[in-house]
Amino acid sequence: MEFLRFLAFVAAWGFMWRWVVKNRGSWNIFYGNLVGAAGGFIVAMVVLSITLSLFPSALTQTQSSETQSAAAALMPELERSMQPRPVIASTPAESDNLATYVASEPQNEPSAPESALLPNYSKRLPASLLEKDFKDNVHNDFTVSRRLAGSHPNADKSMMAFMMCEPFIKSAMRFSASTAIASAKSASSQRFKDQTYTVSSTVSALNMLGDNVSYGFDCSVQQVDAKDADKAAWRLLDLKLKKIDS
Repeated sequence: MEFLRFLAFVAAWGFMWRWVVKNRGSWNIFYGNLVGAAGGFIVAMVVLSITLSLFPSALTQTQSSETQSAAAALMPELERSMQPRPVIASTPAESDNLATYVASEPQNEPSAPESALLPNYSKRLPASLLEKDFKDNVHNDFTVSRRLAGSHPNADKSMMAFMMCEPFIKSAMRFSASTAIASAKSASSQRFKDQTYTVSSTVSALNMLGDNVSYGFDCSVQQVDAKDADKAAWRLLDLKLKKIDS
């Protein structure tokens, strides 16, 4: 197959080269050969690309197999790195000892132009987000985190809460695409009753002046309708952002 691909490449190059020279018009033979060589090479590369897409080489297939094997080998490491703590599922007794979440007053202060936050951002935040929409549109890792948490109704879902805070935080920013949230390793979380969590970490984003501004955030979310995968959602209870003085 490699030899036939080489013959097709040479044949396409030679045919195009000859055609350009024969139809060069008023050009002299030197310019005709120069243009023919360049044009023939371009056509030959197109033919080569087509043959590679239709008939992948053995080397390409081997590399693809090696890549898939490496990904399969790394999956357990990914799962372990995303695990928030050694024991994911909590017992009912542990759940009974959790405190009840108490919401605080929302932040409604107007944002100055040098702020990366939208003015009165708390009024613009979505009330909740379906897990299904989040998983399909944003994070494939969310499925792994949910599987790690297990199906126990009182399982610790701190990692899921950290991921679900991301779209809420982005909704508070003037330029959501510039939002950069610190990794889960540097975050802390407090767990309350009824699958309620407060995640604390840092985030940075651009303001209207093009400067990168850093904030500390406390994001409180609650999982609802967890038994039905199609209806499971996370409700935003509170989001507080405070500028970090540089």
